[in-house]
Amino acid sequence: MKKFLVMIAVVLGLTACGGNSNLTSVNIDDAAKALDSKLGSMSAVNEEELESIYQIDTSLMEEYVIKASDTANGNLYAIIKVTDENKTEVKKQMANYFEILIEQNALYSPEAVNLLKNCLETSIGNYLIYISSEDNQASYNIVKEYTE
Repeated sequence: MKKFLVMIAVVLGLTACGGNSNLTSVNIDDAAKALDSKLGSMSAVNEEELESIYQIDTSLMEEYVIKASDTANGNLYAIIKVTDENKTEVKKQMANYFEILIEQNALYSPEAVNLLKNCLETSIGNYLIYISSEDNQASYNIVKEYTE
């Protein structure tokens, strides 16, 4: 009985903390500019690279920005608008993307690997958010500033 009550308390707590359910729109361009300012020198990962090297089907995304640090220090963010029917597949492809990045960085940048392994992954409505930085929560708070 105690386990059952604890489980109910946890579920209610998670529901109460959810908070993002009424946030449904992210201004991707403005959020990206603000993140670029915080994280430093960032460049967009081009569509051809995403598709050919990382096997990410960008046609499943309604809108997106994926940027990585020019200095290969592990800073990276992605804000991706998807439909409900594509959300699971894009999540799967992004998990693969991070696995590939971790493998690519394993030999020469353990600091970058650590950041990538501790990537913040969340969603706001139909927007998937991925942040890999020294302070993921501060970067995520920036994204939330551009959320309606």
